[in-house]
Amino acid sequence: MKKCLVVLFCVLVLTLGLTAGEKKVGLFPVCYAIGGEKPGAPLFKVSLLVYTPGKTVTGYGFITQTTNPPLKIETKLHGDFTYMTVMPKNVHILIVATGYPVVHWPPHGGIGPVILPNVHLRMVLNGDWKSGTANYQYQDSKGNWQEVKDAPVKMVDCWTK
Repeated sequence: MKKCLVVLFCVLVLTLGLTAGEKKVGLFPVCYAIGGEKPGAPLFKVSLLVYTPGKTVTGYGFITQTTNPPLKIETKLHGDFTYMTVMPKNVHILIVATGYPVVHWPPHGGIGPVILPNVHLRMVLNGDWKSGTANYQYQDSKGNWQEVKDAPVKMVDCWTK
């Protein structure tokens, strides 16, 4: 996961065209554990890079569940965020992201297949980015969409396994 975030950070810096002379600031990593509080409930681990000037997020997610057969879904997330202010001191952050299966395509392999999404994520976080609630949908191994509602979200350390 650590290597994944470092590589993702470097790719994002290169694709955004940031140079030493530019004043764009506000790129930071953040990781969350969504759900998994109850025995047998799915756990969605999300590692994101947040680019505040563009209000975008990109990263990876892993959904696991201790069932038989075990659930293991890997997804590459892309989306955006917005601040929702109801009252001056009541600020929340809405993150909406779509995930796509991770495809290991060979270099110079051509355009590749059309990839359909396998995850839809909506998180409402407190103004400090540390906790909140999420609703998400994922496509299981049989192609059926499963939905998880009102799953608790908590920030976790990005640099541990």
